[in-house]
Amino acid sequence: MFTLKGNEFSSLISRQFVQNFSVQEASGSLKGKFDCQSKNIRDENFDILFLSSDFHDDVKIEKLQDTTHVSLHFQMRGNSAADISGLKPGMNMGSGQFNLINCVDPVSTFLFPKQKKYEYICVGLKPAFFNEVLIECGSDYKNLLIESQNLASFALFQTNRIINNFQLNALKLIQNPNVADSLKIPFLRSKVKELVLLTLNNYNNGETISLKPLSKSDESKLFELREYLSKNYLLTHTLEGLSKNFLLNEFKLKSGFKQLFGTSVFKYIQLLRLEYAYDLIQDGSLPINEIAFQVGYESDAAFIRAFKNQYYNSPGKLKQSR
Repeated sequence: MFTLKGNEFSSLISRQFVQNFSVQEASGSLKGKFDCQSKNIRDENFDILFLSSDFHDDVKIEKLQDTTHVSLHFQMRGNSAADISGLKPGMNMGSGQFNLINCVDPVSTFLFPKQKKYEYICVGLKPAFFNEVLIECGSDYKNLLIESQNLASFALFQTNRIINNFQLNALKLIQNPNVADSLKIPFLRSKVKELVLLTLNNYNNGETISLKPLSKSDESKLFELREYLSKNYLLTHTLEGLSKNFLLNEFKLKSGFKQLFGTSVFKYIQLLRLEYAYDLIQDGSLPINEIAFQVGYESDAAFIRAFKNQYYNSPGKLKQSR
């Protein structure tokens, strides 16, 4: 695993709330380790970070200092883990998941496993703006407002939720506003507030995080399992076989894998297969039905449905857009 100090990575994922609307782009790479690109859209109440990267090795970012903010974290592709001060246990995010995290003077350590085409969007909010939205939402959000006003660190959802189409559409419009230039700033402000409301929509009053931490031994075995699956995802696997090979009972394997990596074993395998299919489609040398067969789908319709659920685009349209 390659390790960087937070200040060595901060130029790519720094957060600022600014008086005048601005857009900033950055890139950074280290041979054999990572190639990253970032874009920040900033205003007085929000800083939206779009981060994409190829991680050629497991990369750990240690002790990244940040300002107090509310983070709407959307994992668009790939997976990552974060140990955030004041929040126990840490947060593990899988592809297609989101959560809202109240970060108070956070010092964070991030783990980015080896992977291609990692993408995430972080909508960072100024706490005062978030509190104003909660006040508008009424008494159902009173307890959440009190926690926020008291500068308590918390995650909104006990387990990460799946990004829905309404959130996805809002994120797409934030990234590519389809309005006249003179309307972009008020349009983006309205979309950020809309995204906050969509994220709050499924909040259960009083929900808190409570997960039993994994032992170092089990954690090590699960990392070995993930590394094995990342190289052998086209093979046929069973929980029984994986449990025997990695000396974990099936319960620890299933619950621990999801706790550590934010997804189940078989959803992780499916994700890797779909990412492989995505690359084959972009290559353009194979028909869709052959690609579907290679990644384990006997039915083209089932493959197309799974692909659209992951990438919100059909294999055929992706192939046409090459």
